[in-house]
Amino acid sequence: MNSSHTLARQFARLVWLLVHDSGNVGEQKSALRAILTASIEGGVTFTLERWRHVANGTPLPDSEPEIQDLAAQLIGHAVRELSVRQSPTAADILAVARALATEPLPGSGGRALTDAIRLSEKPTVTAVFDSIPPPAMTPAPSLFPQPIRASARVSGSYLAFAATQAPQGSIAELLVKLAAPVSVDETTQLLEDVLVLVDRAAEEGKAELVADAICALVAGEDAREGAGHKLAYGMALRRTNKPRLLRMIASLLPRHRERADEYTAVLARMGQDGADAAIEELTAAQSMGDRRILFDTLVKLKASIPALLHMLGDPRWYVVRNAADLLGEMPTPEAETPLTKLLKHDDDRVRRAAASALAKIGTGNAFAALRIALRNSSAQVRLVAAAGLASWKRNTSAHSLTVALDSEADGDVQLQIIETLGRVATADAVRRLMEIAKPGGVVFGRKDSGHRLAAVAA
Repeated sequence: MNSSHTLARQFARLVWLLVHDSGNVGEQKSALRAILTASIEGGVTFTLERWRHVANGTPLPDSEPEIQDLAAQLIGHAVRELSVRQSPTAADILAVARALATEPLPGSGGRALTDAIRLSEKPTVTAVFDSIPPPAMTPAPSLFPQPIRASARVSGSYLAFAATQAPQGSIAELLVKLAAPVSVDETTQLLEDVLVLVDRAAEEGKAELVADAICALVAGEDAREGAGHKLAYGMALRRTNKPRLLRMIASLLPRHRERADEYTAVLARMGQDGADAAIEELTAAQSMGDRRILFDTLVKLKASIPALLHMLGDPRWYVVRNAADLLGEMPTPEAETPLTKLLKHDDDRVRRAAASALAKIGTGNAFAALRIALRNSSAQVRLVAAAGLASWKRNTSAHSLTVALDSEADGDVQLQIIETLGRVATADAVRRLMEIAKPGGVVFGRKDSGHRLAAVAA
C-alpha cells in the first residue's frame, strides 16, 4: 500500500473515531500519528467520483466503514476536494477532522470546515467546496486563505447538501417517486428531501412516520440495482443512524407487533446502534409483554452481543439478569467467562440466569462452571445447574451429580439430580440410579419411595 492510501485510510479512521468514538483519545492520537508519518512521503487529495472515494486519482475500497463515513461527511459538508499537503501540521489535521465529524447542516455551504481552516495562519489542509455559501454568512474575501475557494457549479450529487430547499411533497409522495426509475442525481435529491422531512417528523414526535420512511429506505437500498443508487441510499441511511430516531423505531415494536419484522430489519441494518436502541427500550419497558417482544427482537440482532456483555457489569440486578437471559438465547462462547463470574453475584436471580445461560451455551467450560454451581448456596441455582448438565453426557457430569446428590438437602434439587443422571446416561450414572432404585431394609435403611420411583423413571 502506498503512502497516499495509508494517509487516506488513517484520515478516514480519525474522522470515524471522532464521529463514533469521540472519547477514545488514545486511538485518535494513534491515527493522527499514522497520518503525520505517512505524509512525510507526500500529500493526498481526496475527491468523490460518483460517490466513490478517490485518493490521488485512485479509488479506495468503499466496503470499509471508515471510507464510507468519510465520503458521507465530505458530501454532507459540500466538499468537492480536500487536500492534505506533505508534512501537514497536527493542529490542521485535527481541526479539519473535527469539523468534518460534526453533523452537516443543509445550507451551511461547508461553513464548519471553512471556519476550521480559517483559524490556521498557513493552512496545510485546504478545501474546494461545491456550492456558494449563503450571502448573509459570507465574510469578507480577505478573511479567506487563498487555497479555500467556492465553485459556482452545483452538481446534482451535491445539490441536496449545498442549499436549503423545501421538499416538494410529503414523505409518502417522495417515496413513490424514489420507487420509479430515476437517475442517481435525482435519487440523491429525493433522498435528501426525505431526510429533511424525517428530521421534521422526529421533532414533532411522529414516530410512525419516521419508522415508515426509514423502513422504506432500508427496503429501497436492497431493491435498487447499480452501485451509484445503492451508495446514495447507504449514505442517506447513515444520516438516519441516530439514537433519537432508532429509539423511536424500537419503541414501536410493542405497539405494532405486526410490523416487527420491518422494524427489526431497520435495527439490524444499523448494527450496534440499532441493538443499543432496542436494549435501551428493553431496560425502560414496564410490562412483561413489552419486554417479551423487545427480548425476541434482540435475540435476532447479533450486533447486540458486545452491548449485552457490557451490561453484565451493570449495578442493577434486573439489567444483568436480562442481559444474561439474552446471551443464553443467542448463545455465544464470548459470554462464558463473564457469565461464570456471575455465579458469585449477590443476587440469586442473577446467578440463576447465568447458570441457565451457561447451560444453553453448552461448551466444555460452560459445563465445568455448572458443575461448580452444584455447590451454590441457592437451591434454585443448584436446581438450574443440575438440569443444565443433562446434555453433557460425560463421566465428569455423572461424578459431579453423584457427589452433589450425597450432600444435597433440598428435595426438589435431589429429584432434579436423579432425573439428570438418567439423561446423562453414562455407565456410572446408570449404576448410581440402580443403587437408588433398590429397596432398602424393612426397618432400617429404608429409602425414600419418591427417590426410588424417580430413579426407575430415569
